[in-house]
Amino acid sequence: MAVRELIAEGVLREMKVGRIDDKCDLSLPLVVVNPRKGEIEVATSQRVSLVVWHDDAKECALTLCLAPHAQVSLTEVYASEKYVSLTIEQGEASECNVTTVMLRGAHAAYETLLNAPHSSFVMNTAVVAGGFDHAVLSLVTRHNVADCKSDSTIKSVASGRAVAEFKGLVYVAQDAQRTDAKQLNRNIELGAGRVVSEPQLEIYADDVKCSHGSTVGQLDEQAIYYMRQRGISEESAERLMLEGFVGDVVAKCDVEALRNHLTEELSKRLNG
Repeated sequence: MAVRELIAEGVLREMKVGRIDDKCDLSLPLVVVNPRKGEIEVATSQRVSLVVWHDDAKECALTLCLAPHAQVSLTEVYASEKYVSLTIEQGEASECNVTTVMLRGAHAAYETLLNAPHSSFVMNTAVVAGGFDHAVLSLVTRHNVADCKSDSTIKSVASGRAVAEFKGLVYVAQDAQRTDAKQLNRNIELGAGRVVSEPQLEIYADDVKCSHGSTVGQLDEQAIYYMRQRGISEESAERLMLEGFVGDVVAKCDVEALRNHLTEELSKRLNG
């Protein structure tokens, strides 16, 4: 089921790039389809559920601005090869939760600016690269002031002759005391698939809690053996492990019908 069917069925409400405030009808999650460039400003006291859907090849450059105390749940889906940049600017005590699902060899660059105290940014990403895909995810999180939090988890699966790249930077400015920042990149290589992981921390404050980690490996042979002992075929065991690996990212999408669609699409990609 494509996003346009969800719009036609009244599950999502399509919108153009622009301002979201208390005058907007937020009874349904909002979706922007194939945006080109511009700014989405969130200036409302209500929690906003927003979907950005990409399924063409034209470049995109977006800015998402959160007013003080704004709360946004963003699901961004890459269903085609595409170059996309998204800058997120957060006001005081704002919350931004991003779920990203990359189904093709897209190049996505995110930059989050925590510009006011007590703001928080959470990002969960699933990248599934197969065939000859070259998927690139760049994430820069800038803690520019004190008392902000960020937590990002990026999971990638590369199979066939695909390449999945992650380039991550957590930047903590000199005055950004009491920063709490986490960054984790977990990856699985299948066959000749290859993963490149480059997480980084750049810290200039001294009262911080910051961590980052990266793992690149194969499927757990012991877990596969354990499942095969219980009558599950090797192929099914591998599929279940892969679906579970990226499935917890998709589960964070707050639009049920879209979440179900993404689960099906990921399953097809992993079994393709």
